[in-house]
Amino acid sequence: MISHKIRQGLSKTINVVTRPSDAYITDKATIDYLLSTPALISMIIDGSCELLHQLIPDDYTTVGYNINLSHTNPTVIGEKVTIKITVSKVEGNRIFLDVIGHDSGGVICQGKYERVIVNKQKLMEKAYKRTSFM
Repeated sequence: MISHKIRQGLSKTINVVTRPSDAYITDKATIDYLLSTPALISMIIDGSCELLHQLIPDDYTTVGYNINLSHTNPTVIGEKVTIKITVSKVEGNRIFLDVIGHDSGGVICQGKYERVIVNKQKLMEKAYKRTSFM
């Protein structure tokens, strides 16, 4: 059992002003200035790591295991996005998070995200064992 300080109810709110690099990469000008789902997921990952990593031993990290996100409304690049990430459940090394995002117009996304606490060295050993080019 990994000793950590992650508890149900802990939360973090992040505020991000969207940038051009957060936009969809496409040849259709109608969506060139809208926040992309991959950029939104990246913000959620970053916020989750900021919340969780300070609460686990230094030789451990968390890795994404499962994400289920509904990106329901568009956000124009330049708009501020606020994302709240809340620990909904902790089962051993599995951390379950609830996510909700807003911009000035209201809710833009909601979802569930699961991260798993793993030993960094064991993770790297497993990765190298799986690789074919080493």
